[in-house]
Amino acid sequence: MLDLLVTGYASIDYLFRISRSAGVDETAVIETGSDGEYGGCGLNVAVALARLGFKVGAVVALGDDPAGRDYLAYLATNGVDTRDIVLLPGQKTSRSYIFSNPQGGNQIYFYPGAAKAWQPPLQIHHLASQQARACLVTVGDPRYNREFVRQSILCGLPVFWQMKADIQAYPPEQLSELLSASRVLFMNLTEARYLMDTRGVDRIEALQQHPQQVLALTLGSKGSRVFTQDRWCDIPPIPGAELIDPTGAGDGYTAGFLAAWFKGYSPEICGRVGAVLASFVIEKTGCQTNLPDWKTLDGRYTSFFQQTLTTE
Repeated sequence: MLDLLVTGYASIDYLFRISRSAGVDETAVIETGSDGEYGGCGLNVAVALARLGFKVGAVVALGDDPAGRDYLAYLATNGVDTRDIVLLPGQKTSRSYIFSNPQGGNQIYFYPGAAKAWQPPLQIHHLASQQARACLVTVGDPRYNREFVRQSILCGLPVFWQMKADIQAYPPEQLSELLSASRVLFMNLTEARYLMDTRGVDRIEALQQHPQQVLALTLGSKGSRVFTQDRWCDIPPIPGAELIDPTGAGDGYTAGFLAAWFKGYSPEICGRVGAVLASFVIEKTGCQTNLPDWKTLDGRYTSFFQQTLTTE
């Protein structure tokens, strides 16, 4: 039985640090770059949770190119159940080209490849056999996500949703469906504004659809804020982590939050654990390069919050 089944785009990430963000017909300098890192929001969360000792599976499409086959083998080696991952013949695995400026802003160019080539119907082994306890939706093909959510709801599973301000992945007509279905919604400030504008509300609290729903808002260097029905709490950023690459920090936060959630901690503690895991991600280039095991995570948590997770 899986603790979590995730979906979303897979990606080979090419990460570049640039001198500045160039405008149209302008040139900026690439200062550093990577040769390709494993990524994709859902898979970043899956690998992080697997490293922490959870049972996680993924529902994604990879190309049958060398990159896709290598990624599939890597996921299996890292403890991710790959039975619902498909290799599409003749397709190229998705790529992301991410340019980060000195202020921490990103420009992202995405080549969907195999993810766009997927066609219904979607056969999900773990849902058909009821072998998952919860599901996570991340940025992906809206047809894929819609079917994934539909099948998850039919199985009576809680749905977690990681928002992205991407009108192609999350068209306005799909947002209400996802918002109503989600048990916990993860978003940053830009994503929250996109969702609020679409919903016609001016307060984040107004996004809550039912009393049990939790909203987790990440605020970059300012930490995060977790909203429950009757209150909200601020989570501080974790100091001491050297910022090398912010890419994937939000996915790390989601993974840490869910790890604590599955262990039965309160939403506030979940937010703290999310912040701690995110602090590991930003210390290295690549979303999956510096993911901790539970003992290492607990050590940093204890150092900052002066209490171990085992005694919370």
